[in-house]
Amino acid sequence: MEKEKTEMSKKSEYVAAIIFNLIFWYIVNNLLNWQVYFVTNAFNDVLWIINISIYFAIAGNLLLLFYSPERLRHLVKLIINVVSFIAVYIVWTVFPFNFYNSFYDWCFNILIILAMIAIIIASIVEFYLLVTGKPKLGS
Repeated sequence: MEKEKTEMSKKSEYVAAIIFNLIFWYIVNNLLNWQVYFVTNAFNDVLWIINISIYFAIAGNLLLLFYSPERLRHLVKLIINVVSFIAVYIVWTVFPFNFYNSFYDWCFNILIILAMIAIIIASIVEFYLLVTGKPKLGS
């Protein structure tokens, strides 16, 4: 019974991630149309990698929804993390935002850097779990 509950929990996690990414895809592809004041035209320069990152996340979660042995799950999450890191890094280097306030620009830069650090940590954890075959840390 516990194993079925855990499996259903994982499946609902994958479905939620797919839905979130579809909504996120719609939002990022319409930001310039909505003329959000702090998003500059340079956003077009990073939209391609954001879309690729979203496509990888959706495809990975679709795969895991139907087939998710432990090692494959860690491998897929690691791949999603690597592509996400590349996307966030490119967004950081281009920085297609202008908050018209240097403090807000600085804060957003820090948030992006923290996101990259979090992705690196998550990637290290997923790599460790992939290599050791453990389902999660501490087990």
